[in-house]
Amino acid sequence: MKHPRRQFLLTLGHLSVAACARQVAAPAGHPEPQSRAPSPALPPTQAPAPLSPAPAAAPVSLITVDLTHDVVCPWCRIGHHNLRTALQQLVGAKVAVRLHPFLLDPSAPPEGVDLRQHLAERYGAANIEKMFDRVTATGKQYGLHFDFAKIRTMADTSLAHTLLAAAPAERQEQLLDALHKAHFEEGMNPGDSAALLAVWLGVGLDKAAGEAALGNKAAVQATRQQALAAAQRKLGGVPHFELAGPAGKKSLHGGQPPEVMLAALRAVLG
Repeated sequence: MKHPRRQFLLTLGHLSVAACARQVAAPAGHPEPQSRAPSPALPPTQAPAPLSPAPAAAPVSLITVDLTHDVVCPWCRIGHHNLRTALQQLVGAKVAVRLHPFLLDPSAPPEGVDLRQHLAERYGAANIEKMFDRVTATGKQYGLHFDFAKIRTMADTSLAHTLLAAAPAERQEQLLDALHKAHFEEGMNPGDSAALLAVWLGVGLDKAAGEAALGNKAAVQATRQQALAAAQRKLGGVPHFELAGPAGKKSLHGGQPPEVMLAALRAVLG
């Protein structure tokens, strides 16, 4: 019969050897995993609800506005400004404004003639200041400034129209606004190529492209022919607006108020 103390030591030795064997069998850094209670079953994943189709975008209609104008026509400036005001209130349409040249005085030289003498011969000297006052008052009503004291000449505007046509389509109206401001507020001569180039550069357009347009005599002559052809259409003066949209066509004449412009745009939009 074995002694109790000796039996205890033998049993302890066997346990130590077994533990060491297990420790050697486990990879370094990865101790023998401990037994764990089984994880509770997870609920089945539910399929996401189907997405509702996105609402269809409202169709956008196209309206074209063909504006026949002259750069030195004060009512053209007012009419174009009021068109832009009306367009800000028009919903559901994409509008393309296309500019067409017109010459108030085809006989005027590029260097220009005396403006007041020119107007006196046409309308009478007594009516000149009244004409200026009427334009100034109307322009002020729409936030436009006219300083006729600085405008001394009436010049051929073929060069200015050619420069407008050379600008990217999306920049032409910006350039037109700048030309109007330079002429009617600062007295810029629209027949002066250097002055025109300065306006072109002032709106951030490429210098080489501007110089090329101003030096293109064939383009200037073509512009002049377009303007003379417009005069043959008996428009009755400028500005002249021809609107076309899904619901039809409409013509407007003169420096119309924004509300009249907006009503005409909505009429052709339908």
